Amino acid sequence: MSPVIELGELRPAEDGDEPLPAPPRRPPGRAARAVALGCLLLLTMAGAARPAGRPVPVRVPAPQGAVFVALAGRLVVADGPGAVNRGGREVTAFRLPGGEPAWRFTLPAGDHVLGLTGAAEGLLVTSSPTGVGDTLATLLDPATGAVRWRQPGYPIATAAGGLLVENPRPGGTGSVRSVDPASGAVRWSLPVPAQGVSYRRDARGVTQLVLVEPDGRVAVHDAGSGARVRDGRVSSAPDGVSHRFAQVVGDLLLVDDGAGAVTAYGLDRLERRWTVPVDPRAGIWFTDCAGVLCQRDQVGGAKALDPATGRPAWAEERWIGLAPVGGRLIAAATGDGPELELWALEAATGRVLARLGRWRVTGRDDGSGTLAGLLGLRRLTGDRTLVGALDVPAGEARIRAVLPGSWDECADAGQALVCLRPAGGLTVWPVGG
Repeated sequence: MSPVIELGELRPAEDGDEPLPAPPRRPPGRAARAVALGCLLLLTMAGAARPAGRPVPVRVPAPQGAVFVALAGRLVVADGPGAVNRGGREVTAFRLPGGEPAWRFTLPAGDHVLGLTGAAEGLLVTSSPTGVGDTLATLLDPATGAVRWRQPGYPIATAAGGLLVENPRPGGTGSVRSVDPASGAVRWSLPVPAQGVSYRRDARGVTQLVLVEPDGRVAVHDAGSGARVRDGRVSSAPDGVSHRFAQVVGDLLLVDDGAGAVTAYGLDRLERRWTVPVDPRAGIWFTDCAGVLCQRDQVGGAKALDPATGRPAWAEERWIGLAPVGGRLIAAATGDGPELELWALEAATGRVLARLGRWRVTGRDDGSGTLAGLLGLRRLTGDRTLVGALDVPAGEARIRAVLPGSWDECADAGQALVCLRPAGGLTVWPVGG
């Protein structure tokens, strides 16, 4: 079992340190036999100069603020969304574990990368033009960089392994389409109303699409077939406006009437369940908190509601962030600089289960609306960084490595950590599973 990190606890810098220097080499003797012996010794020691268990870290070029993903034996790198005005249009792949260049893909003129992810045993590149234009989904062969297909729209994974591409446009002229992940062929398409489309999800991805028209009509569609499975209507506010916004959270459709109330409808029957008052000036929004409904506003703190009744379940002012992970919640409170105090909570009661320690969180959204592969970074003395795997269900943080230097972001690739320097450049640190 891996060691558990408590707040402030530091361990010796063993895993992930810079490689030890080679032992000194004996100079050759004067006689020919001594020279030959010295050469043989040099060759032998050169082969053993890097002790077993301390493999060489691999450095890969990457721009500042890059997005990256390890997939199918490749490390794929691109400019991040913050580099819109830097002109970067290239996606580059390097072979793992050696870091040799594998292929290079150039985006259409004017596009910049929004994200990189895996889909249908391929690499899905999401890009968008600078300014006005459709988002573009491009599936590449991760081994060669060859284009398999392109579709306009933002890609969203379904629970059944399919793929939706959403292409909203002003005035309700947009659409959402289901495409075959392997070929990109369109299976079916639905028009998107002016208010857009909302998605019902489970742990694997989208299960239903929820379309709400301006007059309050609601249509629920199956994400696999596109078939309409339910119709209904949301109530109108006193001024005749059906809603200011509609949001799907868990199995609820939440409708804000813009007049100080949010009403919840059950998606299975579209029946009205409850109404709660809100301050329309506070910027209220709701999130799924592992079975309870978290209500947030711009002031801070968190309030959890019972999704069946809308009644308060618990409240806590100190939490500045909450997210569901494996049936529990990870909660953040203000810490020291960029590092936050992290805790594991019981979702139903808000009870603190474990203190995870002081970390700056890095990791990826797995596409299902929950966090996965969470790592924590903590600055140590001597210009070092402690990397911990944040196991929220177990209520512990396990040491992955102590790395020399400072790092912006790290991703866990199993037998290695891939980390980005603040000034740019990636390093692959072999650290074991």
